[in-house]
Amino acid sequence: MSMLEMMISVSLFVVIMLASIGLIEHDRKLSRSTVHMSQVEHMAQQMLFRLEGELANAFGEEPIAVAPVGLNGGATNQLQVDSTLGFPPEGLLVIDRGEATEERIAYEGLEDGQVFFQNLERGLQCTFDVTHPVQAEVLWAGLAEPLEQQSPPPGAGDFDGIALESGGPLYFRGDGIGFSYRIPVDPDGGQDYINGDDLNWGANIPGVGPTLDGWSCLYFQAKDEFVESLHGDDINLDGDTDDVYDIGQIRQVVWDVTDPDVPSHDLGLGPTAVFQERCNYGGDLDNDGFDDPIFLWNQETNELHVRLFLIGTSVSNQPVTRMVESVMFLRNEPEL
Repeated sequence: MSMLEMMISVSLFVVIMLASIGLIEHDRKLSRSTVHMSQVEHMAQQMLFRLEGELANAFGEEPIAVAPVGLNGGATNQLQVDSTLGFPPEGLLVIDRGEATEERIAYEGLEDGQVFFQNLERGLQCTFDVTHPVQAEVLWAGLAEPLEQQSPPPGAGDFDGIALESGGPLYFRGDGIGFSYRIPVDPDGGQDYINGDDLNWGANIPGVGPTLDGWSCLYFQAKDEFVESLHGDDINLDGDTDDVYDIGQIRQVVWDVTDPDVPSHDLGLGPTAVFQERCNYGGDLDNDGFDDPIFLWNQETNELHVRLFLIGTSVSNQPVTRMVESVMFLRNEPEL
């Protein structure tokens, strides 16, 4: 073999070795990425499995209130309603939903008279701080529920989204980022949950125990963001890179509805990889033409549909999304 032939052979060997090393490194990174996304999905599935166990005996609630006194623009001290029962100790409200004065308002506390939301932050989620009239409807933003009118379809301003359910498309209102509920309890600490013809409904508050004054809810808490334009990625496949997403976690809070001095218990569940489109919570996340609320509570069928859209990173540092879901049947009597 001549010197030239030897040099060519060595060069080819080096090229092949480098290519092999590159493929091995690519496979290693791909494997790591796949394992990471699989872990995220596994954590989400485990969370849903746990929730299925807890909610199998739960009673779903609808936190809805009416403001007997108007709310002036700029007012941040408190908002008076007929009852705050079922609303979590802090959260996000929607007032005048579907109206020109629609506004999302955060609150940081409830008072023991159960008629005031306290410490308000106005004009959130792409809404504006405006004045609201007497008898304005106040919703917990977490709530998503089907409308009574499904056929003929409601007017464009009368619903927030259309979800695809087992029975077909379903018009709903609300953001669908939370769910309020109670479970059977024995306030004496035993297993006697019966109260006449019904059950004792309440919650088991850590550090306090089972109480009829207890309440629970699940909610989405944003912790980070993903800006499509910064990455050049179209996450929801809508043909542009203009959207911004909040990335966070499903959390569970348990509290006493009659005594605000009893500390609430707030616990993170599952991975911090759940995402929702900012200013469009509950919107379409996979461009299938239907909206994707995390929680959709249908009292007519007694079903809670939970959808979790998850985001991770691929080997090439590109976003990877997955969806896991579960349909749970609660103890509420189906509405006729």
